[in-house]
Amino acid sequence: MKKIDFTEKIIGKDRYFNSAVIALVVEKNDENYFLFQKRAKGIRQAGDISFPGGKVEENETALEASLRECYEEIGINSVHIKGKVGTLVIPSGVMVEAFLGFVKESEFMNLKINEDEVEECFLVPVQFFKNNEPRVEKLEVETRPYYEENGVRYVFPAIELNLPKMYHSPWKSSPREVFLYIYEDKVIWGLTAEIIKAAVEYLE
Repeated sequence: MKKIDFTEKIIGKDRYFNSAVIALVVEKNDENYFLFQKRAKGIRQAGDISFPGGKVEENETALEASLRECYEEIGINSVHIKGKVGTLVIPSGVMVEAFLGFVKESEFMNLKINEDEVEECFLVPVQFFKNNEPRVEKLEVETRPYYEENGVRYVFPAIELNLPKMYHSPWKSSPREVFLYIYEDKVIWGLTAEIIKAAVEYLE
């Protein structure tokens, strides 16, 4: 029997879209701030607010990917990593490994924003998230027994395999909670809000 232990394992990890982000904290005037970026127009999820991050490429670790993306997106290459906040797996087949890192105020003052990916960056006091619980909404996820690729529809063989009738047509799972923080005119939600809620537990 192959050796097995009790360390955390994510089944099917190699089939997910593996990505990584850094929850960046800027130390300014003896106060901590999260550094956020707004996605540029013309890219997927344009206008969304997020932390720096992206896809984990072949032959790099999640931490290496998060640091690379941080440099490519906003030009920061000096981050003091405190540790890993955790891992998120969402129904769309995306896995996100989140890290917590600190940068000096001078790094924020000298950002080199990649305008192809980032529209703007801004700071929000960590204390705001400590003082305000996120608003909670719900989304319902629907699974369809088919998918389309290059104009061709591929059907899941539920009927052929004589699976229960519920799998012959689209079916829904239980609604899942979604967190939202509203700071001034900015809505920070989804994966980013989940990571914030977890990260603030490690910040004094």
